[in-house]
Amino acid sequence: MEQSNRSSPLQCLSCHWISASVTDCALKSAQWILCIIPADRTTAYASTVRGSVHPYQQLSVSAPFIAVVPARARVKLVNDDDPRGVIVALHWARLRETAQRALGTTDCEMPCWFKAWDPFLREAGDTLTALHASSSPDPGCLDAFADVFALHLVHRYGHAADTRDAATRLTHSKLSVVERFIHEHIVDNIQIEDLAALVHMSPSHFARAFKNATGHPPHFYLTTERVKLAQSILSEGSLPLIDIAACVGFRTQQHFTAVFHRYVGCTPRAFRIAHYRP
Repeated sequence: MEQSNRSSPLQCLSCHWISASVTDCALKSAQWILCIIPADRTTAYASTVRGSVHPYQQLSVSAPFIAVVPARARVKLVNDDDPRGVIVALHWARLRETAQRALGTTDCEMPCWFKAWDPFLREAGDTLTALHASSSPDPGCLDAFADVFALHLVHRYGHAADTRDAATRLTHSKLSVVERFIHEHIVDNIQIEDLAALVHMSPSHFARAFKNATGHPPHFYLTTERVKLAQSILSEGSLPLIDIAACVGFRTQQHFTAVFHRYVGCTPRAFRIAHYRP
């Protein structure tokens, strides 16, 4: 995909490749927000510009997550060898009026400096990427995308700046989302911040809510799920231990062996000898 920095001509939505800086001064005002949608293994890092009058904020985001930050934020890539994804700049002052009319509410404030697991916006980002790659994106289509982004953001996140901590407990449906994500991404380097973003909570609030719901901290649950999967693989095949470690999310065989022994009481090799079923 050719790397360029084309923007839509509309005043409410501007689309940029994630590898290109949003340098337009008009987009840096408080009326704009940025929706960062990285793809593949691209990781974006957003932070407050040092020396500004605003409190220092920072976050990192990679697929399958998206992030919403103020337009004044500085966005750079952590691994820029093959950057993919888009940054959608939204004129929030204008789009808030659209959301208010459509939803019949005046409570359309948008919290910033958060990341979330949002498959809908990721699909929208894929479509925008295709449009952005064309020589002349249809203005009417981009205008519709601006409204869709605004309505979705307000409906899901826009109740109040502290909405991600509004819930006092982790409901069964939210817990199911977390468990499903862990099972589908067990091989990845899952952070507590990622799990908290699934249910739009701060990491500290999520950790407390998860322990209240399950009786265990999220890191314990994640590790035990990895160990259970490793036990299944060990008992059903002869895959090398270094490959099993990678399959269940451990970066080294040594770390995998140490954790497995701590949780199971024996090494992976000894477990395989005792439980292997050809």
